[in-house]
Amino acid sequence: MSDTKESGKDVAAYAGGVVQVKDDTDGLNKRIQKHYDVTSDQFLKVWGEHIHHGYYKSPTDTDEQAQVNQVIQLAETSGVSAGSRVLDVGCGIGGTARYLARERGCKVTAITNSKRQVEIARKLTADEVAGLSSKSPPSLAAEPGNSSTDGDFVQYPGGDGAGAVRVLHLDVAQMREHLGGKGETFDCVWISEVVFHLQNRQLFMDSAFALLAPGGCLVIADIFRTAPDPASAPKRVQHELASIRRNHLCPELGTVDEYNQMASRVGFRPRREPMDITKNVAKTWDAPVPIRSLLFIIFRGRDTIGYWRGMRSMKTAYAHGTAAYAILCFEKP
Repeated sequence: MSDTKESGKDVAAYAGGVVQVKDDTDGLNKRIQKHYDVTSDQFLKVWGEHIHHGYYKSPTDTDEQAQVNQVIQLAETSGVSAGSRVLDVGCGIGGTARYLARERGCKVTAITNSKRQVEIARKLTADEVAGLSSKSPPSLAAEPGNSSTDGDFVQYPGGDGAGAVRVLHLDVAQMREHLGGKGETFDCVWISEVVFHLQNRQLFMDSAFALLAPGGCLVIADIFRTAPDPASAPKRVQHELASIRRNHLCPELGTVDEYNQMASRVGFRPRREPMDITKNVAKTWDAPVPIRSLLFIIFRGRDTIGYWRGMRSMKTAYAHGTAAYAILCFEKP
């Protein structure tokens, strides 16, 4: 990585093909948490319940359908089904968790470090379940072997094959200690557009491996850089990567190869070949921002303004091949 400086601090360095990141984890985490605390209500209005890229399978797909397509694609890649215990890391306002419970019968533990996202996700989940159940309010029940003192599963109606969701206020760095300390394991760790935010990505890989049951899978949907060594890349590439770092609250993007190396280091093996879907998701950044949302952005500070600017940065990076969007899937032997 380059020695690019932002706000007077080195955010990353690149050496021997390995990401070397200065440890400003606490500061970055606080900015990310505040960003999502402030913006999630607005994101719900603009983007809907799924705060992630859309997978456009045809020109006629709406933004909403494309977002559901993306969830379906990851579900098919990971192979989750009725009864699968899924850990949704960085769950946003719970759109994916609810889909997996409602449509696939999964038992989903959804975590986010944003208190406001937890509030929204829990309310949307309870409202949805209440709407699906005409006879009774949502059921709060601890699942066998997965009990929790700080969050209960909301059980979907439908009998033995029905799914359930619980939403926890939990940072990625704490998930192994908090969940693994209670003896919980999962069939799938699901993380969509979150790893790119993390400074210590290897820690996440270690934690995911520890929390998975044997045969379980880790599925990642994320944004990757394509240049192996940005320090020797053209100035345009360096500028575009710097813009993404600055506007999307992340260290330098990693490459697919770097993620593969991190996964292999802890014992994962590939379950699927990496799937580059950049062409299918790039249209996400074409979405117009309503004028009211623009006014909201302007008055909410530098990080929300940066996110708006980052929409153009990401679109440009995809168009130039500076960044790519891919799905990775690994298995714990």
